[in-house]
Amino acid sequence: MTSQLNVDTIADKAGTGPVALTKQEGSKSRGHFEGSDATLDGSFNTASLTDNATGKFTPNFTNSMTDGNYSVATNNTGTSNTASNSGNKAQTYTTSNFQIVTTENGADSDEDDTIYIVVGDLA
Repeated sequence: MTSQLNVDTIADKAGTGPVALTKQEGSKSRGHFEGSDATLDGSFNTASLTDNATGKFTPNFTNSMTDGNYSVATNNTGTSNTASNSGNKAQTYTTSNFQIVTTENGADSDEDDTIYIVVGDLA
């Protein structure tokens, strides 16, 4: 026997907030930006993006994380659109932000189209 559930909204028991995820985790922050203008094209739980230097960016959370032990996944395309020539990594984790370093052909670069996803616990 199959069944179908159609809903418009799912809220907590009080009806005032989201439901709690049990034994699973959702993204706590995400973002997309082009390094050449250091402007967020889309984001969630990201208040701002700081351009620290060539190829170095800091997404600043709207709501802080519990501690600096969260996970960040990043990806970029690079101007050459070949993953072997471009890359990025997250580093310097704090409760309120982290730094992304983008590179192309082994050097720090502002030209990368970069995304990030953060998973962990909010404070």
